[in-house]
Amino acid sequence: MNERYYICDKDNNEIVYGYIDYNKMTGFKIKPQNTIPYEGVEVSRLTLVKPELISNVLKRKTKHKLDAYLTFLFTIIDDDDDDPETLELVISDVDRYKNIIINKYSKFLDKKYIKRLIKQVGMVELELKTKLETLTKPKAKSQGKSR
Repeated sequence: MNERYYICDKDNNEIVYGYIDYNKMTGFKIKPQNTIPYEGVEVSRLTLVKPELISNVLKRKTKHKLDAYLTFLFTIIDDDDDDPETLELVISDVDRYKNIIINKYSKFLDKKYIKRLIKQVGMVELELKTKLETLTKPKAKSQGKSR
């Protein structure tokens, strides 16, 4: 299926129309999550081809996700009455995110950055698991002589 693409020429201020096969194009594919209505061109998906742009977008994306996990972790550490099921869901989500980093993002980011990111996500996952263990571990009652 042929799909329309647009090229904007900065020098001549004109738009060139054409067709391109996105299935054969290699790059990082994104679906914009912008829900703000506006008049103009509506973008349903975007394929990034330039390696520097892909790297910048992925680094910003991983930073936002890691910050979200860290803020959740700090709220859990500060809060005493947590639900173990919620922690299990977050741990599985962190594990899924780690697999996405390994399988999808490692093609576009350098190995040093991937190792550092996996280490940070692993530390968050370890901290969540220790918090889950402390919540699910049965509390030992102090036993003494009863009269």
